[in-house]
Amino acid sequence: MGRKPTPTEKRVRLSGVSWQSFEALLVELGQSRTARLTYDRGKLEMMTPLEEHDRCLRLIESLILVLSDELYLKVYAIGSVLLTLPDLGRAIQPDATYSLQEVRLQKRAELDLTQANPPDLAIEVSIGRGSLDRESIYASMGVPEIWRYTTTVGDDVLKGELQIYQLQGDQYTATTHSKLFPALPGSRVQEFLEQSDTIGLAQALIVLREWSKEQL
Repeated sequence: MGRKPTPTEKRVRLSGVSWQSFEALLVELGQSRTARLTYDRGKLEMMTPLEEHDRCLRLIESLILVLSDELYLKVYAIGSVLLTLPDLGRAIQPDATYSLQEVRLQKRAELDLTQANPPDLAIEVSIGRGSLDRESIYASMGVPEIWRYTTTVGDDVLKGELQIYQLQGDQYTATTHSKLFPALPGSRVQEFLEQSDTIGLAQALIVLREWSKEQL
């Protein structure tokens, strides 16, 4: 018997979807939808995250909370909000977003970037790969920095790779360090995730705080 295929997120892809139809779908799905949505000029992708996906995300959010606290940096967590550019017919939903300025959402799960500034940081956890060019969408919205954690389902879910991308002109460039947290290399995020698995989250957070006091 052959090996079972590795589980990945469930994705539904549609073409020929008008912006009006997309907006109608948002109303139908409601504010508490679980699917992550990406829309690019008529193409729609809906992804339902796995439990492992959200586990990785919660750990990254814990790291950002600790670093912000140690730096006395006021970072506002906006959550998994749908970023929209109606004029360009584009929308994308990161797993989490952060801003250095307070953001007031007119709609709890949506942020119209024709009416507000883009978040300073978008977080993405990737188990499998989508069909749309997400970097191009983010770039058109002017999101300065993206963290993408790429991993697989199973025992090694916390042994993935984190890559930091910064917007240079109209495209993203991979960098070793975060602009939001200049002393933080992507490798330290990976190390924290692995430690959360090997020594437990509580101890990994203590180690992270000690490291941040020395480095930041």
